[in-house]
Amino acid sequence: MPSQTEALNGIVELLNPAASGMLDLAPDALCARVAEAGRHMLGNLEQLTPPAAFPLQLLVAKHIVAPRVALVGDAAHVVHPLAGQGVNLGFADARTLAEVLRAREPSRDCGELALLRRFERSRAEAILAMRGVTDGLQRLFAAQGSLISGIRNRGLNLTERMPVLKNLLVRQALG
Repeated sequence: MPSQTEALNGIVELLNPAASGMLDLAPDALCARVAEAGRHMLGNLEQLTPPAAFPLQLLVAKHIVAPRVALVGDAAHVVHPLAGQGVNLGFADARTLAEVLRAREPSRDCGELALLRRFERSRAEAILAMRGVTDGLQRLFAAQGSLISGIRNRGLNLTERMPVLKNLLVRQALG
């Protein structure tokens, strides 16, 4: 069975912009290429919908609140899907917004901008940190060259062999 590093490298190679023509492949051929890129760790794949491509870009909302409006999840922030952390940020957004609204004075309007700004401020650090981590990972995996690939792979292999570091990263990812 391939290592996680080998599987990730295969997927990164597949997602490289040089992989043009992927959308033109027949469904079986596309499934075979994706399965091969992931070293068949997901087993046999079946295409359920037509393939599509979307450019990945870093998007930042200047504010996630306005009078009587609070954005949460993907509406509030866009992070690279590489780390799969968007949903965790969204859950934390919803939890924090509920806590801020529950802690308000009973007579206070829940749509008051000053109150909603508490939510925005309390989420700013976590959102900024995750945006930085996911953007950094994307840049690291998209980087070409044997030196960078070697350093990246050594780092991943080292992390795999250090249970304390690996567990810390997993706990951070799970929130």
